[in-house]
Amino acid sequence: MVHLARRARVLTGFRRLCVGGGVATNCVSIGKIIEAGIFDEVFVPPAPGDAGTAIGAALAVHVDARTPRPVAGIARHCYLGPSYEDQPLDLTPWPGLHQKTLGIETAEFFADQLAHGTIAGLFQGGVEAGPRALGNRSILASPLEPGVVERLNATVKFREPFRPFAPMVPAERAAEFFTLGQPAPYMSMASGVTDTTRERVPAIVHANGTSRLQTVTRSQNPFMHAVLTAFGRRTGVPVLINTSLNVKGKPICGTPEMALDCLANSGLDALLLEGRWITK
Repeated sequence: MVHLARRARVLTGFRRLCVGGGVATNCVSIGKIIEAGIFDEVFVPPAPGDAGTAIGAALAVHVDARTPRPVAGIARHCYLGPSYEDQPLDLTPWPGLHQKTLGIETAEFFADQLAHGTIAGLFQGGVEAGPRALGNRSILASPLEPGVVERLNATVKFREPFRPFAPMVPAERAAEFFTLGQPAPYMSMASGVTDTTRERVPAIVHANGTSRLQTVTRSQNPFMHAVLTAFGRRTGVPVLINTSLNVKGKPICGTPEMALDCLANSGLDALLLEGRWITK
């Protein structure tokens, strides 16, 4: 892939690369292309594989109809799926769950819970397009908690113990912890890590010395950016473990009912579902 990237640069002279197709989900390859310095920037759309073709097909028809190109709402956006905001929540089918409605300081409350070791699901806004959970259908945990990776694999995700977990970080502080040197908004790039990361948050470093990170901006996901900032204020490290809101063998939780089932039947401690804090 690095060879093909070099060839594309020579043939086109272009300074920015967009990678598509299922192979674009190979975060190690994308990281190697960036590391090689072949292009000024490398971009991978949030749904680069076959499933994302539907988005491109719809856009192609739109453009062919000679209507204005729909940049707003599509370009640089990934939360394109259904949302369930402002809907009533009936917990009757889950008698072991309890809920309370949070106020305007939801991000501060959530960050505080995570800083104290809570492993929590987050269900908010529209479902992410593509294969990665990017802060709207995520399980979040503090990478500073001893044994957090083992606990996530054994009691929450029910998967092999060697499986790594990806970090998310505010874009403006990414350089303190990662060496990628460019935005990674869709968790599609493996990055080297700094000495600070190795010393302070080894839980998010894979065996090969990289992390598949997600950089978060205030414009991309205001709530998640606020949570990361608040977590960093409490701990000194604005980095959280982010994995998809599901268990092994199940799809990402697209509906509130799926998220509640995930909470009830896994080792999750709690779920933040559209401003409601749900516990067992």
